[in-house]
Amino acid sequence: MNDKRRTLLKAMGGSTALAGLAGCISTGGDGDDGGGDDGDGGSGGSARLWVDLADAEDEALSEYISQYEAQTGDTIDKEAPGGELDQQLETAIPAGDGPNSWIWAHDWVGRFAVREEPPFLYDASDDVDVSLDSYTETARQAAQFDGGLYGLPFASETVALFYNEDMVDEPPETVEEMVSIMDEYHDPSNGQYGLSYPVTSPYFVSGFIQSYGGDIFDEGSLEVGVDSDACKRGMDALETLSQYVPADPGYESQIVAFADGLAPFAINGPWELGNLSDSIDNLGITTLPTVDGSNPRTYSGIQLFYFSSMLADADRSTVDAATGLAEWYTTNEDVIQTNAEEQGYIPVLSSVVGNDDLSSEVRAFAEQVDHGVPIPTHPDMDSVWTPLTEALERVFNDEQDSDAALDQAASEIREAL
Repeated sequence: MNDKRRTLLKAMGGSTALAGLAGCISTGGDGDDGGGDDGDGGSGGSARLWVDLADAEDEALSEYISQYEAQTGDTIDKEAPGGELDQQLETAIPAGDGPNSWIWAHDWVGRFAVREEPPFLYDASDDVDVSLDSYTETARQAAQFDGGLYGLPFASETVALFYNEDMVDEPPETVEEMVSIMDEYHDPSNGQYGLSYPVTSPYFVSGFIQSYGGDIFDEGSLEVGVDSDACKRGMDALETLSQYVPADPGYESQIVAFADGLAPFAINGPWELGNLSDSIDNLGITTLPTVDGSNPRTYSGIQLFYFSSMLADADRSTVDAATGLAEWYTTNEDVIQTNAEEQGYIPVLSSVVGNDDLSSEVRAFAEQVDHGVPIPTHPDMDSVWTPLTEALERVFNDEQDSDAALDQAASEIREAL
């Protein structure tokens, strides 16, 4: 599984730059059948789809693609290109060998939409046959930038608190309660830990850094706030938790500790629900514990089928296949409901949102989304990730105190801007 997928995320919900654009594209469909649930309108074309998914997610998507192909006659070549997906795109699209579509969080929309030589995204405003009113407002905003429609949304996500019910009687409501439970289990010398948490990933730790109201990056004002007093106070809360994680902060090293029953807690996202449900017999999920009475403001995101600039010169049948799959998948109530049940995907299809049949796990993630903030889609956000990641690494490795690390990260970000 790709750590950067979790770091830059996959993601997260609408932005100020997109405000006011929601619903501006409505080319038919009523939200229940706009994506072609009945399979009509297949072009008999073929399209390449790139993905970087957890195993359970990937297997489920393959089954859905088979259903779509059987109903439409289209062929979808799903591939996992390996490595960092954005780097693969940076190489493949200029060479004319990129995918027609890919799946990722919305946070790349602004970054890629402003690319001109070569362009990376395709405006499918005139190609899709669904009403954007089919989706929640945040989701439809996330797919748009400066009037263009660059993808279709199918799920929201953020990180929440996983806990092993065989080790935790009642999930903690506060950080203090969580610490008292972690103290019972944390014994690194015997391979036992209090928490599984990739603490050097800005996406994963955003909630605690922003828990006192500070913004890592304010998309409205375009101000860098990672060195604000509020973010520094939030960093103190994060450091309290980071004392209880395995020595290797890497994603895989962290998640295996919880999956193997070696930690009572994990902070992770719904993409791990299928895998962890297989590993932990009694798995619980709840919102992150409060910090001084405030809910951690996690970054949240919207998963999209992106439309690649490779579609600009493609045959009409390829355009129809790529957009057709996205329409079918994102508006198919059965698909969305099943993904919520089996993968923990938080629905953004309006007709499914609020469904009483949604599981407690999905409702927990949805509640955490409500506490959080969308990952900014402004292109300047791309300058934030690396300096903040490096600052977190220095703090975790005891190479720098947290205040100085955040000051340095802010300085590097502002210099890059």
